[in-house]
Amino acid sequence: MLRPLLLLMLIVSVAQAQLPSIRRKAKEAGTAAVTGQPAQPHRPPPKFDNTIFELNPQVVARLIAGLEARSTARGAGGLTAGELRKRSTAASDEAASLNNQHSDDRAKWVSANEAAESCLNDELGKMEQQHGQEMQQRMMGMTGVNTAEKQKFMQDYSAAAQELQQATMANDTAAIRRAQEKMYKAMGIDPRADTTKARAACRAPAVPAWMRRADSLAALGDTLAVRARDAESAGNAAAAHAAEMTPPQFAMAAERAEGFVALKSSGNVGSGYVFSPTEEQALTARLTDLKKYFG
Repeated sequence: MLRPLLLLMLIVSVAQAQLPSIRRKAKEAGTAAVTGQPAQPHRPPPKFDNTIFELNPQVVARLIAGLEARSTARGAGGLTAGELRKRSTAASDEAASLNNQHSDDRAKWVSANEAAESCLNDELGKMEQQHGQEMQQRMMGMTGVNTAEKQKFMQDYSAAAQELQQATMANDTAAIRRAQEKMYKAMGIDPRADTTKARAACRAPAVPAWMRRADSLAALGDTLAVRARDAESAGNAAAAHAAEMTPPQFAMAAERAEGFVALKSSGNVGSGYVFSPTEEQALTARLTDLKKYFG
């Protein structure tokens, strides 16, 4: 496909126109995004109030009761939030396993694909230059006897150039594409044929079956995680009731507990969530249970 610069040159010469994966931000009190920066162990715990409860053993037990109630809320396909999360985790874990097994293979594929894309751009660039030269020769051949063929070409090309100029000024992507197609047709250029020819010369590497499956599983895991959160959101009222909390209290308790689970995940060196010694003990004691809801 012709690049904008070539189109600009052609239009100016003829028509005198121009071609012009997700984490919400936690509340400031007692929460902060996991940044991956060095831990700050000396920061004080949050100030507990009517919204931010200290996550002592009793509160954690009530929170888990609410999380269990929320996990039974049904989402897409009639699955519960817990079932959606379980399937999301399974898909994501399988994708991660495949990628770990083929980490060198993916790196080689990416390198080969980048080389093919670079080759493709070079080939298309050469074709653009060739089309430009052919166009210049054609313009030079417009002098002399004004035949019906020449007149039709100039009319078609000028009309397409003017249409492209107007579409560009209006920033109308669809209209720009239509005008470009008219210009290509007038010039006798077939962009699809050019691309096919360039791809045949550059031979991009085929996507191996394991990579297709890994990428598909990763996408599925993300989709199911979103559906699980949607189902949980719909079940928040019932969850707060089961936890004997107000919705804001339950939301904050769940958010901080989720932050604790994240900080305890393997390989996580980040910090930001601050907990009192009582909370550390209570949450650690129920970490296995909490992981079922925040895994």
